[in-house]
Amino acid sequence: MSRSPTSPDPQLTRLLDEGYDVTLVDGMLIVRHVPYVAPAGGGVRTGTLAVIASLSGNVLDRPRSHTAWWVGARPCDANGRPLELLIVGDDPRRIMPGVNADLQLCNKPKGREFHDHHEYVTTYVAIICAHAQRLDPLATARVGGPPGRTTAAGPFRYADTATARAGTGEAAERIAGRSIGIVGLGGTGSYVLDLVAKCPVQAIHLYDADRFEQHNAFRCPGAFAIEDLRAAPDKVDLLTRVYSRLHRGIVPHPMRIDAATAPMLDLHDFVFVCVDDGAARPPILAHLAARGIPYVDVGMGLSMTGDGIVGAVRTTLGTPATHDAVASRIPSTGDPAGLYAANVQIAELNALNAALAVMAWKRMAGFYATGRDFDHGVFVVETGAMHREGRGDREARR
Repeated sequence: MSRSPTSPDPQLTRLLDEGYDVTLVDGMLIVRHVPYVAPAGGGVRTGTLAVIASLSGNVLDRPRSHTAWWVGARPCDANGRPLELLIVGDDPRRIMPGVNADLQLCNKPKGREFHDHHEYVTTYVAIICAHAQRLDPLATARVGGPPGRTTAAGPFRYADTATARAGTGEAAERIAGRSIGIVGLGGTGSYVLDLVAKCPVQAIHLYDADRFEQHNAFRCPGAFAIEDLRAAPDKVDLLTRVYSRLHRGIVPHPMRIDAATAPMLDLHDFVFVCVDDGAARPPILAHLAARGIPYVDVGMGLSMTGDGIVGAVRTTLGTPATHDAVASRIPSTGDPAGLYAANVQIAELNALNAALAVMAWKRMAGFYATGRDFDHGVFVVETGAMHREGRGDREARR
């Protein structure tokens, strides 16, 4: 593996620790062995990615560029169509001695530059590699570990002895190697991350533009230090730091997903939509439906009364076949009764909402057996009853 052994730079070290074959050469960060789909039925190959390294005192600073260069054929989607939104054009730029790039690429985060070179590299790799993983789930740019250290195989940093102990490996293989998106990392979304991070998926991309505030600590899994709160980090960055201790594939995106940025979700096999703004849902869900990407949308409608908290927890599974039918079950505006507007959040109900959402995904993937087809469920707090509805229920009412 090509390395820069004299560089103490923490961003470069992090990439090396995560298994990327990356080196710093003549002001460029060079990443080799990046899987991509070649054109004209060429299958999965590997290419080389290069990004401009912004240095200060020989240490990587915040990036001042968002373009990249590619050595290889034109990267394509799983159907062999070139990634035209990523490819700027041909560019014979020299990226290191004796090597010229074939293409220039461009992918700028909305309204900003990349936060650091780790995000810079991993975002490009994720975009290109995700299509290759649809053809070969084992395709990865993480081809090794740092010198002298033994790394665990697969997406985890240490062996998943729980699956082996329980004998559920055959079921786990049905969700392995997938790319998952989580939109919204509030109470429910953070619990979704907690559960999905323990699954053998290839990548988990986190989308949220908010910072981690003190109230978030009381409706997220785990315990956060007061120093974390004082630093006021982006939610996705803090949660990535925590969950990357377990899973190698956590990728933070400190951004809001809306109609303009929804194409970011195109690379995922499944998306969890955990937003608390009803008006934000329609463009996200419509885009996922148009792209044929299944999703779970979650929501809670809770309020405080003299007798205690009342309300409901909703979980809705949308697929290309059911999106139109379930759309009417998903709030798209503010709640008339003011339940959603009150934004009452209770950790155990966030956890329940997340657990039901993850179970719906796993059931769809065949991890869980199911005796009937249902895609919409509501848990009523006052009664403890779970009301479920499926395609058969809707057809019976017609």
